[in-house]
Amino acid sequence: MRHRYHDCVLEQALLELTLLFALCVAVAVTFHRLRLPPIVGFLCAGVLVGPNTIGLVHHEEMVRELAEVGIVVLLFAVGLEVPLGQIARLRRAILLGGGVQVLGTVLAAAAVAWALGMPVPTAVFLGFLLSLSSTAASTKILVDQGELSAPHGRIVLGINIAQDLAVVPMILLIPLLCSGGGADASPWTSLRNLGLLGCVVLVARLLVKPLVQLVARTRNRELFVLFLATWCLGLAVVTAHLGLSLALGAFLAGILLADSPWHGQAAAEMEPFRDAFASLFFVSIGMLFDWRTVVEAPGTVALCLAAVVVGKALLVMLAARQLGQPAWVRIRAALTLAQVGEFSFVLVQLGQTGKLLPEMAEKVFVVVAVLSIAITPALYAIGRHLAAKARDLTKTGIRQKHDELADHAIVVGYGPTGRALAAGLRAVGIPFVVAEMNAETVRLEKAAGVPIVLGDCTRASMLESLGIERARILVLAVNDMTATSRIAQVAVQQAPEVHVLARAVYTVEAEGLRKAGAHEVVPQELEASVEMLVRVLRRFLVPDDEIGRQVRDVRKRGGSDRALPLAAGEVAEVREFVPGIGLAVHRVQPGAQVAGQSLAAVGVRRHTGCSVIAVRRDGANLPVITPETELADGDTVVVIGPDARLADAAAMFAAPGQSQGDKA
Repeated sequence: MRHRYHDCVLEQALLELTLLFALCVAVAVTFHRLRLPPIVGFLCAGVLVGPNTIGLVHHEEMVRELAEVGIVVLLFAVGLEVPLGQIARLRRAILLGGGVQVLGTVLAAAAVAWALGMPVPTAVFLGFLLSLSSTAASTKILVDQGELSAPHGRIVLGINIAQDLAVVPMILLIPLLCSGGGADASPWTSLRNLGLLGCVVLVARLLVKPLVQLVARTRNRELFVLFLATWCLGLAVVTAHLGLSLALGAFLAGILLADSPWHGQAAAEMEPFRDAFASLFFVSIGMLFDWRTVVEAPGTVALCLAAVVVGKALLVMLAARQLGQPAWVRIRAALTLAQVGEFSFVLVQLGQTGKLLPEMAEKVFVVVAVLSIAITPALYAIGRHLAAKARDLTKTGIRQKHDELADHAIVVGYGPTGRALAAGLRAVGIPFVVAEMNAETVRLEKAAGVPIVLGDCTRASMLESLGIERARILVLAVNDMTATSRIAQVAVQQAPEVHVLARAVYTVEAEGLRKAGAHEVVPQELEASVEMLVRVLRRFLVPDDEIGRQVRDVRKRGGSDRALPLAAGEVAEVREFVPGIGLAVHRVQPGAQVAGQSLAAVGVRRHTGCSVIAVRRDGANLPVITPETELADGDTVVVIGPDARLADAAAMFAAPGQSQGDKA
């Protein structure tokens, strides 16, 4: 009898789950045709089937548990897109941006609540609830739009990570805010558990690559999917056992797996599960909505919703400004994060034991939280529209200012590499323009006379405003390899003739940047070894021509000196096609042996075996080079000849008493 009852309950539960998924499909199709985000449809479906309307779902606990699985899968998928290296690059956004947003929201919300007559513990608890944004809603929109690596996407992700980490101290402090926190809720116990979590993550990081490599060698898709489920749920269970959230463990599992070569396959395998369970999450959030609260206090709900959205947006804009981001990035990040987060519902349940929120305040909060998540796609669309307006206003001024530029260099990034490039280009009189994302740097350098603009060059319109179609070269000197790759792709699509020179941190990154469209890649790792080799050889008084040969060999072994098609102005590449023959470019120094004399009279070829094949004077090449061509001070000459004799030829163009080492 009991077995039959169990079967009936299971059958009813599965029927409700089937109806929910069918409703999700119908809602997604309908909202797609209406060109509305499906998230809103899932929330509406949850409101419709929830206990406060028709009450179609009776097994609400089962739906909420499946929805929590949805959050776990979604956060695992997001973690797969965020390797540890990117976390390190996001540390400023996490610490500074996230710190300003979380602390600012807690203090502002607590101050307003206290001014309205709430006790201090309740006011602080309300600040905790409002400081969190929905990682599920914001990251899903960014992933769907392919903007997780965009400037505003990185800020949103950084602040979301900071908020998720901030949940830990909030959980530690809630027992102190409650009147009856027992010994089991001791902050010291939670701190001990946090330390244990650190040990677990360290061990997991050591194990993940050997384990995934072992599974991947089987080439069995089912086994690989089972491993992903075990890895994700295993770390999620560990964090839950340590008093933290399931989602935090899943996110850490994704991050640890993101550094492996199989993270792309893992993301593809998890995508269908992510979308299916994430839809249930939004349905479960919609089921919390109580329309009677809106009827009882419509003014209060509207005022609180407006205060939450506007207040959170302003604080996120302040945080993004501290990060030196331009106006359009601040706008997009602010409106993407202007909702209440799913972890706030977890904190509400923890606060119920100490009755931190009055019953009516809790009802209003839940309704406002659901509505804020529901309007997130609309806020995102508004942010995109406002950001486009802000970019257009800025780029109109940039375009007008740089319309006269032609045959120029575009330098993206103004760190040490960008500064060195700009100084060198300015010194030799080559026109250039710099694009930089740090607003404070742009302000200071513009005041110093540097032709620098604030802009995001991952967007085609920004490159267009810098005259990419008229530029001779685009130099990518930014630290973010994802952004570098994206800019190279956009530039090649927009201006196939422009030469793209990119910087990489490690040699292994060079091939990926070449595939993205970069014509040349300079790995810092390789160039540092070259510079050290040169200094060591000079210490042993090795001749410069031998040093040059050793440098070329090192670069060839490092893969950076590949034979490329000969392009106009790239005469140095000829040496790749004629072994033993080299090219050199020299400037005729005042008082040099050749200054004021014809090539026939000075006898460069007769004395060195090298020939002058091109002469540039006053910014233009001489049309014809003959024995009667006279060289003048300041001419730039291109010399071809045997590698061993190039140093002899160089001496003829140097000023008296200037050694080749001084010249270098």
